[in-house]
Amino acid sequence: MKTFNKGLWIMIILNSIVYAADLADLSAVWNSMVQKWISPIVIMVMGTLSLKFLLNRQWSQFINFLSIGIGVAVVVYIAPEMFNQNSDLMNSASDTAKMIN
Repeated sequence: MKTFNKGLWIMIILNSIVYAADLADLSAVWNSMVQKWISPIVIMVMGTLSLKFLLNRQWSQFINFLSIGIGVAVVVYIAPEMFNQNSDLMNSASDTAKMIN
């Protein structure tokens, strides 16, 4: 078996975080962290647990977990685009608020 080199992984993670911190603004840092760390971790956890439910023939838990996981992934990955200042959703909400006031 290969030994797990914790120091190497810690250096890789710190290097990625330092690189992300060198970017211009917080949205770039968020996008970098989502692309490099959060996305793969979410996909691996969802795949592992879905496979566990599927192999144990727990169909209702499999379907529930998969649908909740997809919903959370959509919110995490689409929310920054949906709620930025120039999005149609924000423009529509601000126009409605102006009409009410």
